[in-house]
Amino acid sequence: MMDAEGKIQVLNRALHNAVNSVVQYLEISTPHVPPGHEEKFEEVKRIRNEEIDTANRLVDLINELDGVPKVGVFPYWNVDLNYLDLRFMARFSADHVENAVRELEADLESVQGDGAVYGLLKDVLAQRREHVAVLRDIGGAEEADGETAEADTAESEPA
Repeated sequence: MMDAEGKIQVLNRALHNAVNSVVQYLEISTPHVPPGHEEKFEEVKRIRNEEIDTANRLVDLINELDGVPKVGVFPYWNVDLNYLDLRFMARFSADHVENAVRELEADLESVQGDGAVYGLLKDVLAQRREHVAVLRDIGGAEEADGETAEADTAESEPA
């Protein structure tokens, strides 16, 4: 069974992904919301609120384990994400959340012996999978060449 420090590290990884979220950044980046997509932006706000609630649940459990919440740095701090199309940002967000899903899947098995940690991470994983599906729907079909939004943004990063 994993010790408390290991559980705290796993919970902090999940917290990092909940707090350092492209979805939460969307509102302050002032995305271009095309006419007719206002309801889709409301869906993004719903996801943002769920991420904030999830972060609070993770912090509560970290505190119960006498840990210190550590969120780290927003991974795209040096990328200009302002005024981009909502659909592009939804695809970019989905790519980001898919990375979080992979981390959660890898971490979930390691905490099976702890009902509280396992249960919370299992809930977070289900929620994140739903978020990916919604964001992919908002983003529309992938580009014809199959590139992801994350790859497109990486190309536009300053040298």
